[in-house]
Amino acid sequence: MHNAALELLGLEAQYEARDVIPEALKSALEQLVISGAWGCNLSIPHKEAALTQMHHLSPQAQAIGAVNTVLVKNGFFEGHNTDADGFMRSLEEAGVRVGQTSVVVLGAGGAARAVVYGLKHAGAEVLIWNRSSPRAESLAQEFQARAIETSELPASIQNAAGLVNTTSVGLENPDDSPIADDWLPQDWVCDIVYRPLETRLLRVAKAAKRRTIDGLGMLVYQGANAFELWTGQSPDIKVMRQAAMAVLEKL
Repeated sequence: MHNAALELLGLEAQYEARDVIPEALKSALEQLVISGAWGCNLSIPHKEAALTQMHHLSPQAQAIGAVNTVLVKNGFFEGHNTDADGFMRSLEEAGVRVGQTSVVVLGAGGAARAVVYGLKHAGAEVLIWNRSSPRAESLAQEFQARAIETSELPASIQNAAGLVNTTSVGLENPDDSPIADDWLPQDWVCDIVYRPLETRLLRVAKAAKRRTIDGLGMLVYQGANAFELWTGQSPDIKVMRQAAMAVLEKL
């Protein structure tokens, strides 16, 4: 999607994917400077580890505690987080207004941090569940949210307006779901997994007449924000979405 946007704007640059093991993160970032790159995106497991490698953090990256976009400026690294804005724009696109409603978030990793940050800033009451209770409790304390135990999960979801899955359940096997099929919120369900676009969680929610939001919107909007940071130009959202869809349909 980035290359499609670059081509449309006539910019001579290329977006490439590279596998980097955790131990090689520092050297991979240094290679960006050597190669003259504008920056990069970071995915699991680098989002939180990159914090200590940045020379400067944006207010959002600092508040969220995770970096998904790096901007290289005169040999220095600026750490940004475009996930929160990307997530909230995907909800807005689906007509979801969180307001003073209750939302359950599954997971406590880097993506969850951005989601919780966005929801809290929109005024939502956020309940966090994670397989590791201490991680959920730590995240909840940071963002003035509430951690819930597994025993509380069914009732918490059913009493909430919305549910967001930030775990990787459903990524490898589309028939897997992080919750039981009858644990659904009252209004909407979002699964930030974008491969496949329709996970079991979303299929079940759609059949139960809940509004569903897949991970494509967040992917595209966070990417568009990153693109603007690197290039100083606004990309064509429609072109980026079409390019991303074209690839996802082949997977």
